[in-house]
Amino acid sequence: MLFPALFFLLLGCLTSWLVIHFCLQAGIGQGGDTQPQHHHTHTGVIPRIGGLGIVMGFALTYLLCFIFLDRTDNKSLIHYGIFAGAGAAFLLGLIDDFHPLGAKVKLLAQIIIAILAHECGLSIEKVRIPFSDVIVTLGFFSMGLTVVWIVAIMNLINLIDGLDGLAGGIGLMMMALLAFLAFQSGVAISFILALGMGGSILGFLFHNFPPAKVYMGDSGAYLIGFVIAALSLVNSEKGTILAALIAPVLALALPIADVAYAMLRRGIQGLPIFRPDQGHIHHRLIRSGLSRQRTVIFLYAISLFALLGGLLAFAYQGRYLPIFLGFAFVMILFTLKGQKVSPGSVRNVLTESLRARQDTRNALYLRDWFVVEVDRVDSGHNLWADYRFVLKKMGFCRAELTINGTERTFYLPDTPHADNSLLWSETQQIGPEVVLKLYAAKDNFSQRQFTIIADVATEAWSKATVRWREVNAVSLDFDSKASEASNYRQQKARNLYRPTY
Repeated sequence: MLFPALFFLLLGCLTSWLVIHFCLQAGIGQGGDTQPQHHHTHTGVIPRIGGLGIVMGFALTYLLCFIFLDRTDNKSLIHYGIFAGAGAAFLLGLIDDFHPLGAKVKLLAQIIIAILAHECGLSIEKVRIPFSDVIVTLGFFSMGLTVVWIVAIMNLINLIDGLDGLAGGIGLMMMALLAFLAFQSGVAISFILALGMGGSILGFLFHNFPPAKVYMGDSGAYLIGFVIAALSLVNSEKGTILAALIAPVLALALPIADVAYAMLRRGIQGLPIFRPDQGHIHHRLIRSGLSRQRTVIFLYAISLFALLGGLLAFAYQGRYLPIFLGFAFVMILFTLKGQKVSPGSVRNVLTESLRARQDTRNALYLRDWFVVEVDRVDSGHNLWADYRFVLKKMGFCRAELTINGTERTFYLPDTPHADNSLLWSETQQIGPEVVLKLYAAKDNFSQRQFTIIADVATEAWSKATVRWREVNAVSLDFDSKASEASNYRQQKARNLYRPTY
């Protein structure tokens, strides 16, 4: 058993590493991440083709299953469904990496993939009540729970892919857990596929660990998420039903908690719950002074602890799970104490955020209007004039925007814009050559609310820059001119455009 395990692990690793290496040497995917993205933690242009190496390693492992496994064990509809669903998840992410799709389109596609996987037999049909031998058959609710499970895990891996090596490392740990669960349950194909996928992720990590030379992109994140969800369901067919599903959930405790908190935080602040931001745990750790490498290693350690809880849940039928959860709760309390978090501070933050929701919503409306204006504006100079209007309406009294060394300033008279002691200030890096500094009077904003509005304002310019390139096929700076109108409606919109000086 040791030789086949090492064979598939090394095969996936070598295949993934070689594919990514040759893609980098050939310059494939170099244009996939050229736009400024102020929510990202990296600078520079990094190709998002890591998923290609991962899927090739996984595909080769899957094909070899037909050689190493008994014919009756590798040709069921379930096993075809694993590969078909993984391929569809990869293609969906690949399209989104190079031609961004809307959130609703991606969600619909993910639901369709999950439904087809359910029809192939990858489903949650029954669950065992904790600490008892009672098994409940889900019946009509099986499809709904299966779709939620697959879609949630796919998006979970994608949402935590915000720091070099983080999503890949957690995915590798998950594959180690799934391989162990499959081995204990006697599910040969799940064991081999988990090893192959684990090796493929390992080969990718050689290129992705900080400082990253390549990203997995949505293609890799959706692929890994689907395989985690699918193999968990396969393991549950022959293992302990609840434990085989609970174990992956516990092992993913860190990203689940991080994403859940992010969605709650955004909802309270009046932001879209799926809007990216820099409030995730890895962003906070980096801002606290940790390097990227130490941040990743610290989060790996937490994930390993959570993975141990998953192993305990499976190996001992959940008997030691309360002890593990109790220990984790004590660690959370200790961490909160170190952060000086109290019921009073939580209440104040909640009250402040609820009161400021309308300001946040107004800022989002102004952001959307500004991005739409890009289709009508005729020059970068006039777009900056529109942006000054947006900044004024959002409540800023001063701003400095630098593009390729050229600076433009904005300030409102009769405001304390010249006295920095009376101002909140924040500097945002939008891509390698764009820097935005924003200022607002302390009398008008709390520091927390200023940070939120400043982030929305920065996002407005970032999105407008991306849209300008899409419409005019050139980079945006203050001297840029819009391309000639391609149709009558666009020309009419240009004729009606008036800059907001």
